Amino acid sequence: MGRRSAGSVPAPVRELTDFDRLIDDRLRARAADDSVHPAPSPESPSVPAPSGQTGSGQAPDAVAPSRLDLPDRPLRAKKPRGTVLDWISLVFAILVPPLGLLLNVVSRIASRHRHGWTTSVAAVVTVLSIVFTLLLGVGILAYSVVAEREAAEAQVLAEAQPLCTAIEATPGALDLPAFGWPTEVAAIPVTLEAMRAYQLHWQQLADLAPASAKANLQAVADQAQTLVVSVEANQAIDRNGNLATMSSVTGATGLPGWVATHCA
Repeated sequence: MGRRSAGSVPAPVRELTDFDRLIDDRLRARAADDSVHPAPSPESPSVPAPSGQTGSGQAPDAVAPSRLDLPDRPLRAKKPRGTVLDWISLVFAILVPPLGLLLNVVSRIASRHRHGWTTSVAAVVTVLSIVFTLLLGVGILAYSVVAEREAAEAQVLAEAQPLCTAIEATPGALDLPAFGWPTEVAAIPVTLEAMRAYQLHWQQLADLAPASAKANLQAVADQAQTLVVSVEANQAIDRNGNLATMSSVTGATGLPGWVATHCA
């Protein structure tokens, strides 16, 4: 039976791992140390045996040190909650989010380069700085839109002031039929002179008007000029027809509403 049978298969040999080699080295070092420095015998007169010790030299309650104990194994460093730069970046993430985000990036790179990991405070700062930066961007965008709109409205009001001043110089004109078109029965030369004065007045208003009202006021002046030319050529006045024509043109201007908006 000392020989193996011809058909037997040798058992596979397990390859030693680094840990196995480490344990083997420890055991050999302990064995060499015990052989060089043997444990003192309790029967030796130079070392008195403590009471309660057995003949083997060990107290019943003593626990022999394990040969697998590795007291010099390095302990894993505990991650700090946050570095000084992490806390500084947290403050700036709340006060000045873009700067806080920049400091947080620097802090994380430095911490990862030095320790191999980043702190939990740095992770929190990353989230806060990104959220606050986005909110700040939305706020700045909204403010710029509102400021631009207010600037445009202020410019329109400034451009409307000359026309508003001229209209205020003739109070109640917008409440008259066709904005003051002459309707009194008088001789043709007198009525024609009043029609020319009306046309000149509205032409001056059209010249002062901003772009939002210029076209409508120019239409009133042009229509008045057309009626003046017609009366001069025919030496006849259709008072009711002329009033209806001018009322149609002046009603389409929407001037009372424009004045209420821009001249208030």
